[in-house]
Order: sequence, then structure tokens, then C-alpha cells
Amino acid sequence: MFLSKKVVIPLQCRILKCIGQAGFSTSSRRDVKFYEDAEEAVKDIPDGSKLLVGGFGLCGIPENLIAALLKTKQSKLTVVSNNAGVDDFGLGLLLRAR
Repeated sequence: MFLSKKVVIPLQCRILKCIGQAGFSTSSRRDVKFYEDAEEAVKDIPDGSKLLVGGFGLCGIPENLIAALLKTKQSKLTVVSNNAGVDDFGLGLLLRAR
């Protein structure tokens, strides 16, 4: 989601480091980090990471983060989703890039 042209990525949406944003957990921990753009948000995701991707098909997917992953060229990612969408958009782009 975008706020004043800054990308807001709760840490749990990245590499499952914590849960606690917006009361989704019983813990009181609330870790949030603000990034200038999507590429900055994904640049420290190491090769071989496991990512859980929300959305359904083409609705609600993190399309800007997927595009940033393609630009930063991480490899050997395991992506878990209920639907990879289509060949030329969203997770289909990651599948094509292998």
C-alpha cells in the first residue's frame, strides 16, 4: 500500500520475521518499517528465501514487490500462493524468470 509515495511493508509480509501488525497477534510487538520504494523493501531478501504471497489470482497481489524482486534478481525463491495468476503478470512473471 502507498502512503505519500512511500511503500509501507509490515515485516511479517516480507520474510515472516514477526507477526503483530494491526493486532493480528496476541503479542504487543508492533514492528513496522517504512521504505522509499519497493526495490528498497526487497533488496535484503536473500537468495533461497521462502515467501508467502497474498491475494487471489490477480486481485490483491503485491505486484510492485514482485516487479522489484525481478529487478533485484534474487534466485532460488520458494513462493507459496493459492494462485499464480497469469503468465505475463504477477507471480507468473516470477515463474517465467525461474
